[in-house]
Amino acid sequence: MRGVAHPPASWPQPIPTLTAPTSAPAVDTLSVEVAQSVVAGTCMRCHNPRRVSGGMSLETFEVTSASDNAVIAERMVRKLRAGMMPPVGVRRPTPDSLRTLAAVLESRLDAAWEANPNPGRRTFQRLNRAEYSRSIYDLLDLDIDAGDYLPLDTKSANFDNIADVQLLSPTLMDGYLRAASEISRLAVGDPEVTPSEATFRVSRWTSQAEHVEGTPYGSRGGVAVDHNFPADGEYAFRVSFHHETTGALFGNGKGALHTTDEPERIEISIDGERVALLDIDRWMHVSDPDGVNLRTDPVFIEAGPHRVAAAFIRTFEGPSQDLMSPHDWSIASTSITDAYGFTTLPHLRDLAVTGPFAPAGMSPTPSRERVFSCRPSTPEEEVRCAEAILSRLGTRAYRRPLTDDNLAALMNLYRAGAGAGGFEEGVRLALEGILASPHFVFRFEERPAREADGVYALDDYDLASRLSFFLWATGPDDELLEVAAEGRLSNPAVLDAQVRRMLADPRAEALATRFAGQWFRL
Repeated sequence: MRGVAHPPASWPQPIPTLTAPTSAPAVDTLSVEVAQSVVAGTCMRCHNPRRVSGGMSLETFEVTSASDNAVIAERMVRKLRAGMMPPVGVRRPTPDSLRTLAAVLESRLDAAWEANPNPGRRTFQRLNRAEYSRSIYDLLDLDIDAGDYLPLDTKSANFDNIADVQLLSPTLMDGYLRAASEISRLAVGDPEVTPSEATFRVSRWTSQAEHVEGTPYGSRGGVAVDHNFPADGEYAFRVSFHHETTGALFGNGKGALHTTDEPERIEISIDGERVALLDIDRWMHVSDPDGVNLRTDPVFIEAGPHRVAAAFIRTFEGPSQDLMSPHDWSIASTSITDAYGFTTLPHLRDLAVTGPFAPAGMSPTPSRERVFSCRPSTPEEEVRCAEAILSRLGTRAYRRPLTDDNLAALMNLYRAGAGAGGFEEGVRLALEGILASPHFVFRFEERPAREADGVYALDDYDLASRLSFFLWATGPDDELLEVAAEGRLSNPAVLDAQVRRMLADPRAEALATRFAGQWFRL
């Protein structure tokens, strides 16, 4: 469909737009003659070999063969429908004549396309960072940052989902495989996981004087993050601070007009509950044994996603009586921290979570509830339960029903894992196989064998994928897959109803934050 543009409101005089009709009118010989007369009598005044306005001459242009000059004809249609041609100050034909010219050009272009349709083709298309993160969340109820595993997406015209520039490399494939391994362990849980450290950095431009969203009220600055704890166990936290160029703690109060002997304190909280309160030594230095870092004792935390916050206890309110007005951010320069007349505050540089130490099993988590839709009570039930779990997850991940070969391959992975570590390890290894499968990572569209060389309609499953990734930046949900399975999605009325349902879903915000944001470079 052609969109109808409108001229800016700031134009010196109103120019009527020529709204496209809802259905193409029949074009008779008289209409063609009227259209050609407009081209010859009006357009040619500027678009001739001598003036070549807009880099275009219409001396040899015939409306009856508009499809032979499709690029020029499309430009003419856009300008006519927007009311931009003829331009302001030029004698204009009647609106009916201009509408006739636009209609004749459209009918010739549409007829040529219908006689020889060429929608183009694409090879594979893979999930980019945003689509990967959203697909994992929909599949496993697990919030991850795909940037932890995948390199930056290549772009074309500022869009990060253009198939032609989505190249493959060993680094990229290694990222997808590593992500599949780690995410499957986070989703199912790993009671034998070894300790590791996750670090969350704080920009030096982030204000440490104001409350940070997600941290407890009554605090200032710091950082709040959502972190997935892989198993029940003890975890330790480390906070580090920015320092002066000489190595002393930034924000030690040496240059402030008003100081206090009360030490600054920083609180570590889990889901809003305090688990540690640390005093900050104002004289700490990078040359100290542990530098400008503070560490907590190990704290027991259950597996699953938790909000972790590190924030300073607020000890004052109101404006700072400085000699100069402070910047909105905390660190204007680390070299002026001890200059007289500046109130400086300790600035958090990063928060690190280390563990688990002595893992103690797995508590229920949202992702485990999503994965384990059944629980076998006897060894004989394990295979049937695993098949049910993998069929459900595989269908959502592959965005179409599993074939017998697909399910057999996943069950082979299950048996290999179950033989080494039991039922849950078998499901985890099969889940890793799902996430590493080309059917999940790539969006293949296989043309029907009978239409190997011609133009063909997308099947309903491919249409469902295109629709959901455009509106939601993730795969189809259960309802959309069900409609596709019934073969009804290609029905225009059903398609319209599904589009309206999906636009009403909160996931449709991706249409603005991704498509519109990249389109307008916001």
